[in-house]
Amino acid sequence: MHLARIVVGVDLTNASTRAAAWAARAFAPEAQVVLLHCLSPVLSEHRVADDRQLAERCLVDLQRQIGAARCSFRIRRGDAARCLAELAAELDADLIAVGTHEEHADRLPALGSTAERLIRCAAAPVLLCSDKLSGAPHSILLPLDSGDVTTSLADWTADLAERFEARLAFVHIEAPRTARLTSAAAERRLASSTTPWTRVAHDVPPERVMVDAMFGEPADVVLSEARRFGTELVLLESPAYAATAEEVPAAVDRVLRRSECAVLVVPPLEYAPPSAAR
Repeated sequence: MHLARIVVGVDLTNASTRAAAWAARAFAPEAQVVLLHCLSPVLSEHRVADDRQLAERCLVDLQRQIGAARCSFRIRRGDAARCLAELAAELDADLIAVGTHEEHADRLPALGSTAERLIRCAAAPVLLCSDKLSGAPHSILLPLDSGDVTTSLADWTADLAERFEARLAFVHIEAPRTARLTSAAAERRLASSTTPWTRVAHDVPPERVMVDAMFGEPADVVLSEARRFGTELVLLESPAYAATAEEVPAAVDRVLRRSECAVLVVPPLEYAPPSAAR
């Protein structure tokens, strides 16, 4: 996938500034970068002016670190997830990146992390960056359930594996109360199938591909397998079919909250939420 322009959320915490630097330098080193800081809608007008000045100083410094020729910034007032989704749609951005969640006093209560809310309203893929990464990800995990992955997720997996020369771990997950799929059966499925994910696997050198099968709750399996394989990037399919926030599968939220590595959530092709249509 061509990364021509990315939008990065910066809330002035250390996690968000590190995320912006990593996304710009390691994940999308050739992309135009647009930094976005969102002022809380609950601030008084006096606080808004002070916080805007503080944000401008921080963003100018971050812009200088990334490179002024390829980096610009915006400041808006409103909910961070909504503002990021809207700006990404306006700019036709290829990716939205955010850092791990940090609590601070001005955030509205009971809204969850920005990444969790972004996957409900953004048409672009959402990258949750990890504090622990300094270079490009060289180990990628793609979980598979009983169905096949979408073409868009398979395309992202193939592109990132080639771009970073990364190892791929395909993990079949069998949830409780279903028949267990063994590693041998998963490998036979790989050999005989021509679905999107298997085409990705066949295009990667075999020494860089691992196929496994695990039994358990999807989020727990993804998190434990990511630790076991030293994964640096987990790819997930966006629950774009959910009509309401309550319908978004809990497994995706749990991975976003608890993952120790970066997580990329990819929506299906042509997905355009009503709130953030392109």
